[in-house]
Amino acid sequence: MNYLDNYEITFSGLGLGEHSFEFEIGDKFFESFDYSEIKQGEIKVGIRLEKQERMLVLNFNLSGYVHVMCDRCMEFYDQPITGTEQLFVKFGDEYREESDDIIIIPSGNHNINISQFIYEYINLLLPYKCVHPNDDAGINTCNPVAIDAIEKLSTQHHTDPRWDALKTLKDQLGEK
Repeated sequence: MNYLDNYEITFSGLGLGEHSFEFEIGDKFFESFDYSEIKQGEIKVGIRLEKQERMLVLNFNLSGYVHVMCDRCMEFYDQPITGTEQLFVKFGDEYREESDDIIIIPSGNHNINISQFIYEYINLLLPYKCVHPNDDAGINTCNPVAIDAIEKLSTQHHTDPRWDALKTLKDQLGEK
């Protein structure tokens, strides 16, 4: 059995109205996706499914953390994740995605696997730049050794020697 089969919701036996589901996301979830940059984390996903006559509305509520690499000091830390998403599932002849939040599934389907949607929502909730948060005193919590090395390198001014030769030639020609 594929691990991601644990994230299937069978809706065929459900009555019209709202239904709730809870899922726990852990390391094994992220390992199930090839080339996932996220390898560890703990996220609780609450889903409120509203079953209507001709469609399903899934409201996702995600809360937890993922273990990611800091873009500044290159050490791992736990990035909090919190957010909500909504997915509309319509019925039709074949599977297709109409937009980011609307999909069509074949009318004969009795369940839907939401693992890919959860994975995408988690990745969308990550900040554009992942950096260690400041502590309560407002002090950066990145690795101080790495930060010192970055500051030393940024204060050094390196130029390409080929450009230096061109600048010398430019000065000799009297151009500004």
